[in-house]
Amino acid sequence: MKQLKRALIALLCAALPLVCTGCAEGTLLSEDHTRRIGVVLKTMDSEHWQEIRSGMENTAKEHGAALTLLYPSNEWAEEEQAVFIRDMLASDIDALIVAPCNSTSTGWFADQAAEQGLPLFTADTRAIDRDIPYIGSDNKTVGAMAADYLVEHVGPGASCAVIAGAAVQAQTVDRVGEFRRRMQERESAPLAVRMENSGFADAMETTETLLEQGVRGIFCASAAMGLGAAAARQERGADDLCIIAVDTQDDALKAVQEGSLDALITQSGYEIGEKAIETVLRVLDGEKAGNVYVESRLITADNIADFLEERGNQR
Repeated sequence: MKQLKRALIALLCAALPLVCTGCAEGTLLSEDHTRRIGVVLKTMDSEHWQEIRSGMENTAKEHGAALTLLYPSNEWAEEEQAVFIRDMLASDIDALIVAPCNSTSTGWFADQAAEQGLPLFTADTRAIDRDIPYIGSDNKTVGAMAADYLVEHVGPGASCAVIAGAAVQAQTVDRVGEFRRRMQERESAPLAVRMENSGFADAMETTETLLEQGVRGIFCASAAMGLGAAAARQERGADDLCIIAVDTQDDALKAVQEGSLDALITQSGYEIGEKAIETVLRVLDGEKAGNVYVESRLITADNIADFLEERGNQR
């Protein structure tokens, strides 16, 4: 228990510059009527989460809002995240945004926020056990897009598989559930579904096993998993394996350019962060809260040049 407390204190200290930065920016931007937004994300260990943070910080600054942003050590650190959420609920904020590590256990902070009359939102990852306004990808659409792509490229009835993240996170549930439904609808079914805390190395190992089982197509529910699967394909010389992944980060886009990834379904972290702050501010100004979805596009070798040019113009 003492070790856990020390770890949490260390995390709080590590996150402190973020808190100070957010508060300082808000103080400089306005005086009495600064909107104070608390944010608790899942991690900051990938380009996707760093882009979400940038989208939030830049948009808050643009609108003169004060942002306090905290996050635990990794996407599955539920207990660490709970400490930050409790701290946010006890602080002086006008709204709270959470990307829950566990989508099935949001009721405790949703109920407390409701008691306090505090507007609550989820970003990137929706809640499963509560109806909380959500800003992020429509992950059922993502799963359907992945299924359609694989069926088209490996053929109906071919063995396919899914490598996904933790089953307690809604984006995994939505992507995998819709993928399986769509594959069955098109008279094809995934051979295997792996749902746990998978990353690059895990996905690489899993892909090696799946290749031995004759799998022809793999849907990876994140870019890191997709890159791991691509590394296994290259190592085994399995050129006939088709891999599609999710997220819009530079290394994954480069992999599509080079042909090591066949396709990528976009999910702009920056846009999620941007839309999250804009949505909160509109609700604080009296607009009714509701879900806001970012666009998901299928990127392949055929259209990646156009996508990168468009992306570069937006930055």
